Amino acid sequence: MKTRLQRYIEQNVFCRCGQAVSRLAESGLVARPEMPDSETEIREWWLVSPDAARALRAAGQPVLQFCELYLWGRTQAPGPLKDDPALAQAAQPAEPPVPTGW
Repeated sequence: MKTRLQRYIEQNVFCRCGQAVSRLAESGLVARPEMPDSETEIREWWLVSPDAARALRAAGQPVLQFCELYLWGRTQAPGPLKDDPALAQAAQPAEPPVPTGW
């Protein structure tokens, strides 16, 4: 039986796309994001779903958007996606909204 994270990866992380990001950046169509920690390096780029892009961006991960494509800059590579802490955080169910009252 697959875990929640394995299902999340199957449904939201599609393929590596490093060459595409390099070509888009060389053409000036996207700007590579700067990481807040100068020691953190983007090691792989992955094509992800809009939902994954939102969750990863909320977790402080680098995400580029080009038209309707979302590209996640993975910093925890190499290694299996299932071991990536950013994906584990993104796969968590969203917190229900807090009632605001009247």
